[in-house]
Amino acid sequence: MPQLNLFKGKRQRGEQPPAPKEFATHCALAELLRRWCNPDWRWTHIPLGEHRDIVTAARLKRMGVNPGWPDFIFVGPGAHVLFIELKRAGGPLSASQCDIGMHLIRCGVSYLCTSSLEDAIGTLRDLGVLRATVAV
Repeated sequence: MPQLNLFKGKRQRGEQPPAPKEFATHCALAELLRRWCNPDWRWTHIPLGEHRDIVTAARLKRMGVNPGWPDFIFVGPGAHVLFIELKRAGGPLSASQCDIGMHLIRCGVSYLCTSSLEDAIGTLRDLGVLRATVAV
């Protein structure tokens, strides 16, 4: 539904609101995980990328938050670790995201960077994080 702009004239047709960046994909994956995650696996989402005021950003940086870490972290049986970076379709990786991704791969950790919810679900199913019957 089009939105009206408060700073434009009376005769408006409205504008489409901007598409959410990665929020919808992250929420969809998190909801699937809440319902269908194998109980032997633990996971979390690390929200490091949203806009913060300068004071909060400075505090987090001082506490040790570093840029580029993937969105989801999974730890399962046999000390298996998986990181997933979900991007908006056509969204580029930042330099720090590329650096962290390459570091994780060099360390032998499972890492997936994708803009497709289906790819993420397929990888999670293959590793046993999600039940084999889960499909999109």
